[in-house]
Amino acid sequence: MNEQSPVIPMPAVTPEGERKPVVFAVRIDPVLREQIEGLRGITEQSVNEVGVEALEGWVAQTLEDETIREKAMAELDAEEQRLQQRRAAISGILGNAATASETSSKEEPKQSARPRSRRGKTQEDS
Repeated sequence: MNEQSPVIPMPAVTPEGERKPVVFAVRIDPVLREQIEGLRGITEQSVNEVGVEALEGWVAQTLEDETIREKAMAELDAEEQRLQQRRAAISGILGNAATASETSSKEEPKQSARPRSRRGKTQEDS
């Protein structure tokens, strides 16, 4: 089969936190469809229930596959490396101003627990 991988949008989240179901259509062989329709009639399941059950089973089986997990981790590592390269390139374009402001925003000076006078000395130092 020469099909493209479909882009699967993330399910919409309602204000109550519930996910709203989305349509996911697939093309299948007519013979398989006849088999599904026959079995669906016997089991009294809807086409949607059969499809969801099949896809959930496929996802669970695929997630258990160690080679899939390794491939996913390799892709995450590659993405992290691309992001680091992009950060370095942007820092190079912006110069030291970007890295100086980045470190100052990340590393805020620690405040002493001791009260300070107007000249910046702690009251114990006076």
